Amino acid sequence: MHRPARYHLLLLPDGAWETVECLAAMIRHHATAPTVIVDISAVERLNIDALAILVRKAMRLRSVGGELLLAGPTPAVRKLIERTGSGCLLHTTSSSAAAVRHLTRYGRVWEQVGLATGQGTLFTDLPEHSAAAQSQEL
Repeated sequence: MHRPARYHLLLLPDGAWETVECLAAMIRHHATAPTVIVDISAVERLNIDALAILVRKAMRLRSVGGELLLAGPTPAVRKLIERTGSGCLLHTTSSSAAAVRHLTRYGRVWEQVGLATGQGTLFTDLPEHSAAAQSQEL
């Protein structure tokens, strides 16, 4: 019997740039599975900088064979994704349950796992840093 595929389910409580950056850092440092569902149902608005972070994270997850799914976006967030053309990288579903159903479309069994408490096993290369974050560290 095959082992179930694993995914992380994370909640994004607001669409602030700092919150999205923190979420991206959590994925970068503690992810053990390349598939991440981000529940954004509580996010009323998302600015373009926060969206860019999610797009970069989706690209990074794709590079290791995974994907980033956004669950429960509001109409305003859906509109921003459509207007920017980022829907090809950020697949949206109506809810977290719908996102899991989307994952099972090829007949695989999936199980939710939490982020690692220490360094995750997915990204073993150097951490991604924005120029602003690097300048703050100096």
